[in-house]
Amino acid sequence: MLFRVLGLAFAPSHLLLAQPAPAKEPGPSSAGWITNGPAVFHTSAFEGFSPASLNNLVWTNLLTHTNGRTMVIWSERVHPPDWPASPPKVQWDTSGLMWGMKGETALSPCWEGELISGQIPVTLLTRRHGYTRGHSMGEDGFSTRYAGKKVWFVTRANRLVQVKILRQVVRTMAGSGRDYTIFLFDRDLPATLEPLRVVSPADLLAHDPPVPQAPWVTFLVEQTGKVSAGLPGFSFPAYKGGDSGAPNLLPLPGELVFYGGRTTSGPSAQMQADMDELCRLARLKPSKYQMQRVSLEGFLRY
Repeated sequence: MLFRVLGLAFAPSHLLLAQPAPAKEPGPSSAGWITNGPAVFHTSAFEGFSPASLNNLVWTNLLTHTNGRTMVIWSERVHPPDWPASPPKVQWDTSGLMWGMKGETALSPCWEGELISGQIPVTLLTRRHGYTRGHSMGEDGFSTRYAGKKVWFVTRANRLVQVKILRQVVRTMAGSGRDYTIFLFDRDLPATLEPLRVVSPADLLAHDPPVPQAPWVTFLVEQTGKVSAGLPGFSFPAYKGGDSGAPNLLPLPGELVFYGGRTTSGPSAQMQADMDELCRLARLKPSKYQMQRVSLEGFLRY
C-alpha cells in the first residue's frame, strides 16, 4: 500500500509551555522566559494501492465500469397472483452494476420458501447446490423439510429455469458452530446458469487494507433487489433484518466470487463435506459437484 507523508512545521507559542531560561547569576529583578522551537508533525495518508495487489485490481476495474450504472439487479421481479403455481416475472436490469459479470446468474430472484420477497435468498454454488442462511431454517442436520419447494433462476436471456429441492442440510451456530443451509436440487442446472466460484473469508481478509481511508470494495446483495458497493453513489443498507444469508461477493474483473453470506458462514471444507453427503444420499457422484475455488496467491497484500 502506498502512503504519502504530510509534514507541518509551526511554533504556536500560545500552545507551548513556557520554559524558564537558565539562570545567569540573576539579580533581584532579572526574570527571563523563552518558548519551545518549531515542531514538525508527520501523519500517514492513503494514496493508492500497490499495483500488484488484489485491492488495486478490484478498485481500478470498478472505476472503469461505473459510468451510467445503477445498484438495481432486476428491472422486474414480481409474483403473479397465483404464485407459486405460476412462476415469477423477472427481467435483468442491463444497467446494473453487476450486469454481464460471470456468476450473476447464480442469484435466484425468488423461491417458494421465502417469507417475504427477496428474503432467505438462494445462491447457486454448484449445478446442484444452493446456499442460504442457517438460522431459523430448522434443526441442525440433514432432512427433507423443504423437499418439493420450487426455486427459480434466470438466464441472461431472461429465461426462467425452475428446479425443486430434494433435501437439505441446515447448520446452526448452536448445533455446529456454523450458519448456512445447503439445498440439493432435483436436477443439474443448465450451462446458461453459472455457479459462483468461491474464496474463503480468511483468504480474503488477509487482503483487508489496514487504514480506514483505503477503499475496500465488495458487493453486498440485499433483499429488495439491489447491490451495494459501499461507495458514494453505490451504497445501500445491506444489513437490515431479512438480509441474512444474502451473498457477499468479491468483484474481480468480469466475475463475481462468493465469500460468504450476510452474517452467515463462508465456504469451508465442512461445507463441501455437507454437499458431498447430500450427493451420496441422492446417489450422485460427489466429485461432479465441487465448489470451484479462486486462489488469491500471488497478489500483494496491499
